[in-house]
Amino acid sequence: MFGWFKKKKSSGAAQQRVAPPLLRPQGVLGEEVLRKALHRPCAPLIFDKPANIDPFETMFGAVRLAYKDEPWPEYSGVPMWPLCQINLKAAPMVPKALRDLALITIFIAPETSHTPTRIINAADPEVDATWALRSYPSLKGLTIPRVNGDRSPLSPRLGEWSSTAPDYANHDTAGAVVDTQVNDVYAYDWAHGVYQTKLGGWPSTTQSEPWWDYTKTDHTWDYALQIANEPQAGWQGWGDNGSAFLARSRENPHLWAIEVQGI
Repeated sequence: MFGWFKKKKSSGAAQQRVAPPLLRPQGVLGEEVLRKALHRPCAPLIFDKPANIDPFETMFGAVRLAYKDEPWPEYSGVPMWPLCQINLKAAPMVPKALRDLALITIFIAPETSHTPTRIINAADPEVDATWALRSYPSLKGLTIPRVNGDRSPLSPRLGEWSSTAPDYANHDTAGAVVDTQVNDVYAYDWAHGVYQTKLGGWPSTTQSEPWWDYTKTDHTWDYALQIANEPQAGWQGWGDNGSAFLARSRENPHLWAIEVQGI
């Protein structure tokens, strides 16, 4: 049995996040109703410039904040690569699932980046987890961590926020909110998604909806963010137009679900 099944009990505070499921509109929908159903705002990120020395910036290819004495994560005894850190306090929009947090940092074992551990526990990670995600409710008390072992070959890039943008569900994901048998989600000029690294919006899937939309678990997963390939930082780890999608459990907010898709 997976370790995360043993750690599924939620706290009272976590239970307060649980909301009833949304009812899906039935039948053929008019354009405005369809547009409203398929729309979610997102906050896109651009990683073009080299990272500066400010450790509180959002960046790709580097993690520069942690609690004092928090160890650098390892996989099979080898230090993981720092994939990114996201300062949520600087974002123009934060999805509801992340509003209790100030910072997220993510590390990966590069050889397993295509097949991440499906569910990771940020509070009590599995020893053999291939990704590490750390979440911080405040920026206070964070300091620059000590990096163990060789540094990764990634070129740290500064994350710059674009303005909040409209994001629309594609055919893989629209089935959660409309009947895709009778509604063409690509029929209108506005029906396009945001395919870069972003908070919120919809996952820019290339194969199917994320696994948590069709696999039964004891958790309700809220999609939270997408991490795309970032060639400027030297990261093309998920094939052409590939991305990683992350969702957070309502019942236990320490649990995060991950899927990677590429072409």
